[in-house]
Parts: sequence; C-alpha cells; structure tokens
Amino acid sequence: MSSRNVPKLEFSDLSMEFGNLTALSHVSARVEDGEFISIVGPSGCGKTTLLRIVAGLERATEGSARLNGKQITGTGFERGYVFQADNLLPWRTVLGNVLIGIEIRDGSRSRDEIAKALELIRMVGLEGFEGYYPRQLSGGMRQRANIARALAINPEILLMDEPFSALDAQTREVMQLELNRIWQHGKKTVLFVTHQIDEAVFLSDRIIVLARRPGRIREVLDIDLPRPRDLTTKRRPESVDYVDRIWRLIEREVLDSIEEEKANPDKH
Repeated sequence: MSSRNVPKLEFSDLSMEFGNLTALSHVSARVEDGEFISIVGPSGCGKTTLLRIVAGLERATEGSARLNGKQITGTGFERGYVFQADNLLPWRTVLGNVLIGIEIRDGSRSRDEIAKALELIRMVGLEGFEGYYPRQLSGGMRQRANIARALAINPEILLMDEPFSALDAQTREVMQLELNRIWQHGKKTVLFVTHQIDEAVFLSDRIIVLARRPGRIREVLDIDLPRPRDLTTKRRPESVDYVDRIWRLIEREVLDSIEEEKANPDKH
C-alpha cells in the first residue's frame, strides 16, 4: 500500500471490554489528514473510551488503532489531548502551562519555543494574559489555554474530550467559533467527542454516530456545509436537518440511558 493511501488514523475491528462490560464492539473507521471528526452518541456508548485508546491511555481488547499506519501502543507527543477539565497547574502562569508539554518532551524550553508558545497564546485569544494564573481566568479563558497547551507540542492529531461541557451556553458558543477559527488556521486532524449534536454539526467534516453499549458505529455522516462557518450556519436549514437526522438515530437510546441512570443511580 502506498503512503498516500494510508489514513492519518484508522480503527480496525476495535473492541474494548472492562470485566463483563463491553464498552466498544468491532468499531472500524478511517480519519484522513486534516479532517475534523466528531463522535456523538448516548451516554455509555464508548466515546471517551475510543478517544483514550487513540491517546494510548487504554489498550483495546481486540482489534487495532493505527496512526500513520503504525499500531498505537502507548502515549506519544504526536497526539495532543484536551480533557473536559482544563487541568491547568495553578502555580504556573498561562505561558508556563502552555510550555509544560515542551519541557516534558525536551527537558527544557528554548527561546524559539517560548516565541511559538506566545504566538499560540495570541492565536487562541489570550494575548495580554501570558502572566496570569488560572485562578485569575474565566472558564472559557482556561480552556483556551488548555487548547494552546495541547497545540504547543505540535501534535499530528488533536484529541478533544467534551472540552466545552463545563462552560455556560454563551461561552460555549464563543468557544465553538474560536475552535473553528483555530482549526481553519492550522488544519490539524481533530477527533472531537461531544454530547451536543449541533456543536458536532457546526464543527465537523464528518460525524461518527455510536450506538449505546456495546458501542458500535450506527452511521457515519458527511457534513456538507460550506466553510468558513459562523454562528448563522447553525440556523441554516441544512444544519437543522443534520441535527434532526442524528437525533432520530439515537433518541430512543438516549431516553433508555436516562431511565437506566434513574433506576441505578449508584452505578453512574
């Protein structure tokens, strides 16, 4: 197979079990270089588990996950991870937090790397806040710093696990715009987990819809909306149709998941 035919990321017959629980079942998909792919589905469908396997934080029970054709066997700096919580170190400034991945990777930081970190801080809209500490920032600003930190190691793929879930609705909309702008700037390959269907439609080139446990692919949708996008894109009839189509795919399972959580609150 020529290198041009090797996808940036590929899952092949991926399954994951935790004891008697099957979290993922025979998931196969390809992600091409520069694509923005979202993963949606009801609670318990294995979205975060899939992301953790790609990050090298979990080892699949069966099947494989490959980056540039090579089996993923552990963590690596070619993958940047943005968690739900920003996890910024409270004793470090914004600049110090953005540089931490470089320091871990290289054991030090050069003038060039500091300059690149400052450029990333500017790119995510935090210019002027380089010397601020996390406690001095809003939730949206902390998550911007979190994204800059993940980008500072110049990863080949950015893994994002519901990065805006803790934000209020208005800040979340702004952050979606910002992420869209940042992605347009560098066209990094992105794998983005979210519960928000409209968020996935707004950001993505394609959406992987997972069925409830055991997680398996129900459908993969191409999102044919012009770029660049702004918030008016969400009100376009085509966007509304995509949201409605995805919701109809998972509606029954979402309702079942909510009922199960009510009946077994100690298990969630």
